[in-house]
Amino acid sequence: MKTLLAFCATLGLLMVTSTASAHTSPEDLAARCVGAVNGIVDRCQNAAADETQECLQKIRRLLAEGRERAARRVAADCIESATERTENCAKRINRICDECVDQLVSLGAPQLARRVNSACEDAISDLRSTLQRQKNAIRSAFGG
Repeated sequence: MKTLLAFCATLGLLMVTSTASAHTSPEDLAARCVGAVNGIVDRCQNAAADETQECLQKIRRLLAEGRERAARRVAADCIESATERTENCAKRINRICDECVDQLVSLGAPQLARRVNSACEDAISDLRSTLQRQKNAIRSAFGG
């Protein structure tokens, strides 16, 4: 599954940038880049929400069974998985942004490049906030 996601992200990156200089304006390229980044953020945040709910259900079930040690292992695994997913999403965003910024600068649109870069930084910040909320929710299952 991770390989498929990586392939799709790479394919998306190629689609976003492959025809940039020949067929589109800098504004169109910037819009496509930001759209691709927003799509990654949406997918990653949806995956985080689903994963959090699944983890919380497992943890609560284990705690109800009196298996706190097992619940803590599940929590640690969930946090590790969430952190890895967030890092992978951020890497995909950085790859797209680096390519887009390079293309925009080469097209003579440094102001648009700065705006895209800022949108990318905001997107990664959003992912980090989502990760922190996910960690907090998982930790709160233990009462604090």
